[in-house]
Amino acid sequence: RLALASLLTPSLHKVDRAFTMTSVSAMILWWTLIFVALTFIPPVTSYTILGGIDQEKKDDAESENSFVTEKLRHLQKQVELRIQSHEPSGRVSMAGTLWEASPLLADYITNPACPLEAFQRMRIHDDDDGNVRLQPQPATVVELGSGVGLASLAAAFLGCRVFATDGSPSSIRLMNENFEKYAPDFAMPPRTLRLDWGDMDAAQSLIQSELCCLPDVIMASDVVYSYSAREELAATIRLLCPKGHLGRVVIAHRWRTDPADEGSFFESFDDDFDREEVGLEFLPDDGYHRTRNMMDMRYPISIFEMRRKC
Repeated sequence: RLALASLLTPSLHKVDRAFTMTSVSAMILWWTLIFVALTFIPPVTSYTILGGIDQEKKDDAESENSFVTEKLRHLQKQVELRIQSHEPSGRVSMAGTLWEASPLLADYITNPACPLEAFQRMRIHDDDDGNVRLQPQPATVVELGSGVGLASLAAAFLGCRVFATDGSPSSIRLMNENFEKYAPDFAMPPRTLRLDWGDMDAAQSLIQSELCCLPDVIMASDVVYSYSAREELAATIRLLCPKGHLGRVVIAHRWRTDPADEGSFFESFDDDFDREEVGLEFLPDDGYHRTRNMMDMRYPISIFEMRRKC
């Protein structure tokens, strides 16, 4: 279209001379024809430039064969996770992405120094004969917005009873595949369940039919990204950790555009939850920093622990 517009330029000069139009009239006609060319003539190379059907097929093929490797340093394990760059519709896959805070959450809960009792009691010990054994009462863990399931995978490696939830069918599919790969390493394989934030009936059914108890830990990472979903997320957390329950909520958050706005989500719990930020001594020394300066190229990630006030 731009090429056609440029070809029209000399023709317009000839029209101007032939009909002795004024310079103002010629300019108006010139811009009118350019507007028509750019607006109504379809681009011949649209599928080449923008991708089109062939590019979507390529993206689907790449998505089906995309993997990411993460090291769980405290467990001396390296895991390979299937991820997905795009949804079948062609949109970028939010659910199929391993977001930055998830590896940090997995690192924290598997850290032997992690102070959370639910994970402390799941530490592997040796008995007097040198045989490895697990503690007999596994902690029940629910992850919200599990994505590709790294944190749930880490909790399952510890021996926890894990329920990995997400509202995206793509996430459920990816987690099932990732968990199946490591099935021989689990004392109890993690369960994957569809759960939309704010669906109180589904959350209550999860407690009554699947968990048969309230969870010891509700954990999540990179879930405070959509303002419209925060109220539903908060309501789901409060239902899973009601007043009087001794469970813990652990959320790893990657600070992004507006720290004050994102921080307001965590502050909204302060009336009925005690909240504290995990100290840097529990985090790996490999680029994770407490800074919330958006111009800083380092990862500004925080982990918050919350528990109901007495």
